[in-house]
Amino acid sequence: MKKKILSVLVAAVMVFSLGACGLVKTSDDSQSSGDAGKKDGENKTLKVGYTVQSMENAYFVSIVEGMKAAAKEKGIDLVVADAAADASKHISQIEDFVSQGVDAIIISPVDQEAPADAVKKAQDAGIPVISLDQEVKGSDAFFGIDESEYGRLGGELAGQWLNEKESDGTIDEIVNDKDEIEVVVVRYDQIPSVIKRADGLKKGLEDTYTGDKKINYVYEQNAADADTGYNLSETALTSNPKVSMFICINDSSALGVYESCLTHKEHTPDNTCIIGLDALPEALKLISQDTMYKGTVDIKPAEKGADVLDLVQDVIKNGPKSEMIVYDMSQVTKENIGDYDIK
Repeated sequence: MKKKILSVLVAAVMVFSLGACGLVKTSDDSQSSGDAGKKDGENKTLKVGYTVQSMENAYFVSIVEGMKAAAKEKGIDLVVADAAADASKHISQIEDFVSQGVDAIIISPVDQEAPADAVKKAQDAGIPVISLDQEVKGSDAFFGIDESEYGRLGGELAGQWLNEKESDGTIDEIVNDKDEIEVVVVRYDQIPSVIKRADGLKKGLEDTYTGDKKINYVYEQNAADADTGYNLSETALTSNPKVSMFICINDSSALGVYESCLTHKEHTPDNTCIIGLDALPEALKLISQDTMYKGTVDIKPAEKGADVLDLVQDVIKNGPKSEMIVYDMSQVTKENIGDYDIK
């Protein structure tokens, strides 16, 4: 099952990556849009480098797809480099962008502190650096997420599901022998800001659930993609087969949890709730099918990929932004899934 999941995910990422508009390989880790644009009033191509956290994460695939489409429309030469969840690669990729003479650099960091010196070197070379999703201190602008609120909105969906179980009289069907609700938290503490997201998940759940059952967090570990999410779930369910809820820091890990739960036939849409974040297409599809996957939170990653290029142009023209620019967020459940185009 694990191998099957891996092969499907790899294929999906390849489809996303290879389906981009007019891409050509420019280096071992980077891709360029291949489109030439002009700087304002200058006979020069505006060239932007993006060092992305990991293209194994479907969320960042969506970000990149939106960014590439916008780059083609705006006539920007976009170069994308995959750090593959390796902080040292961010540093070397930034240095490479500087040597290429890009006009701006975007970074979605694996480690928020490690690239700081490389960012400073880029700025010393006259190249502004924009942080996307997580902030590298000292960058010229930060377009990101209110991590606590992002998590809280997901946790609220989990609490609402429990309240529904209370109201329809089925809450006793999902508790353990101690009358507790067993919950698994999928975290990702390698990135400090995402710790706030996981804490927000728990707070949203606790603040929303109005029943008298005790919430017992029986397992909390790190996972950021479907493979690690699957493994985490398998470990959690082996030692805690009565788990009824998984609250996850992203959809990528939650999709792995979902595949794991499918192999445990005692887990059904009636007694298991999986909550993710990011509103990835596969998550939306599962929500529309009324499965164990009950909800997610939409931050429109493809749109953010496009919006960050507007921010880049603004920073180049008008200078750094001192205040964080915050993503819009909205909850997605079976109640409003009809608002989405499910393919």
